[in-house]
Amino acid sequence: MVYSHTGKGVDDEDVGNHSGEKDEAGSLRRFLPRLRGTIADLQRSADITVVDDGSTDDTSRIAEEHGCIVQRNPENRGLGYSLRRGYQYAVDHGYDTAAIMDADGQHDERCLPTVLDALGGADVVIASRYHPESARDGVPLDRDLLNVATTAMIRAVTGWQTTDPLSGFWGIRRRVLEFLARHARLERYGTVLENLIKLWHLCTPRPTLVEVPHPAIYQDPGRVFTVKYSPDNRENRVDRFGTHALHILEALDDVRAANGNGGPASMVQAWRTRQLEVPTPASAGQ
Repeated sequence: MVYSHTGKGVDDEDVGNHSGEKDEAGSLRRFLPRLRGTIADLQRSADITVVDDGSTDDTSRIAEEHGCIVQRNPENRGLGYSLRRGYQYAVDHGYDTAAIMDADGQHDERCLPTVLDALGGADVVIASRYHPESARDGVPLDRDLLNVATTAMIRAVTGWQTTDPLSGFWGIRRRVLEFLARHARLERYGTVLENLIKLWHLCTPRPTLVEVPHPAIYQDPGRVFTVKYSPDNRENRVDRFGTHALHILEALDDVRAANGNGGPASMVQAWRTRQLEVPTPASAGQ
């Protein structure tokens, strides 16, 4: 996470980076020096925290060698659990802002200054791969379709006009960190969808959220995505369509339990009214 201490503005904050990683020693060797260079250019002090999610390789050792604070899970617990540890660490140590990033090559550390600058006018900043200004490089069709599906669902059950609800690169202010540390529950990778739903329905006052462009990189040979996103494993990736729908339903169950009303259901019906145009004989002939 990217951290700043209480009492300091965004322009002169102490910065740190948090990511939840499992068996990412190789990518950390490449990512952490780049991140250090980016922070050095900002001329801000940095606290970099890595949550090692039960790795069996040298993830923790490499993070420590690069001067990171390491929180180690004794066994693999998942992205959601690891991020909650990071949120709680930021709250416990008096930070005002944080940024979460992956260290597997997905997130471009050069976008960090833009995310931090945007936190000057928002509670949450999402680095979006589907922002109109985002560069695109070899994005698999199934990833585009997954974005279409999850974006439609999140827009249907919240008022967020996000373009990339699955982005894991966020900038977050303290009151949102406190909320997420208390209310986030999912332990796996659906946690970002859960966060968006609960921040809309349960966080008072409702946070302000903005997006900044982030490149959609899938074919860079210097990053590990070339291996993860190949035609050979498409079937496994497509399973996430159903898994993310389940994550959304679980978050909505929590919202209904907390509010005791059918708010999300009425939002879905309103969305259907706005979005769905029923074909008629007249329109079909046009």
